[in-house]
Amino acid sequence: MLINNPFNGAFGLDIGDTTVKLLRLKKYWRPKHGIYFDIKDIRQINLPAGCIESGEILQPELVKEKLKVLLGKHGRSPAVKAPWVVVNLPVAKSFLKLIRINASEEEINDQAVRFEASKHLPMDMKDMDVDWQIIKNGDNAAGVTSILVGAAPKAITNSYCELLESIGLAPLALEVEDLSVARSLITANKTYENEARAILDLGGSQSSMIIYDKGSIQFSALIPFSGDLIDTALTQRLNIERVKATQLKNDNGLNFVNEYPDYLKVMTEMSEKLVENIYQKILFYRDHFYKPNPITHITMSGGLSSMTNLDKFLTDKLQTETRPGNVWKNLFNDNLGEDRNSGLSLAAAIGLAIRAASWPIEKQKL
Repeated sequence: MLINNPFNGAFGLDIGDTTVKLLRLKKYWRPKHGIYFDIKDIRQINLPAGCIESGEILQPELVKEKLKVLLGKHGRSPAVKAPWVVVNLPVAKSFLKLIRINASEEEINDQAVRFEASKHLPMDMKDMDVDWQIIKNGDNAAGVTSILVGAAPKAITNSYCELLESIGLAPLALEVEDLSVARSLITANKTYENEARAILDLGGSQSSMIIYDKGSIQFSALIPFSGDLIDTALTQRLNIERVKATQLKNDNGLNFVNEYPDYLKVMTEMSEKLVENIYQKILFYRDHFYKPNPITHITMSGGLSSMTNLDKFLTDKLQTETRPGNVWKNLFNDNLGEDRNSGLSLAAAIGLAIRAASWPIEKQKL
């Protein structure tokens, strides 16, 4: 039995600073499996340096040409025929937070949410695109409502829409990236009783930490840790070429390298700073949010999360189990045959694709 989607062939498109990933799923239902997703297409293309920086499109014409190749409009790849797409908004240019409003659900409207959100947003509301939804987590006092607010500068959302529409795509939803990452890494339909989860999305150009508690993302924040920062530190401290620094990092992770005795020292210092930032975010959540549950597990995603010994280092320093996640878990397809770590850089793309294959125009908590 096929679960109907009015946007047949809709796909997820994860636009990053250095790569664009396309992932398309098909949603099915069978008595043995229930709802599950079958992977129909996975594609990726690299972007030239400087095309996109911190989520801002600086060279739209170059990005367009790369997207056309990815979509099969040029080159040898089969053409992607469906125009419908769900796209991520970059973490560096977007905002996601759970806020509490002293009003009942019946009293909540767009004006009330925007007024309260204006106290938290870093820009004037007239310059922001804002979306929100009521979160029913059973934790609210009478007359108090929890609202998950997502926002991004209009200049960013407009630039993404214009880019996509210029090559014939129809964006069904622009989603804050943290939502799509969590959708792939938080187990669907599971209730986490009296415990919270943290997600570390560790990428090549930027990283973020997401805290999930009481059935919803509570907040997220950027973390100054990335493949680019590590490569720069290794290049400067070891006096080596950047290509060599990248190779050392990828091959050795947090291991000693005989040829470069200071290598592990640099990597340890970078990882210690990561620990400090994670700890600060955990303390902030504990001290500033309403009745927070303890974080009992930290799930890692992104290309850096498979770096050798990083999970062990973080587990030891934070005294909280920290492991690479399984980005395939919510596809519910026993025949995927995918290695747990093989798709860690695909977390956002998978989350976007799940939404695209379901009901992409509806607001989705996860």
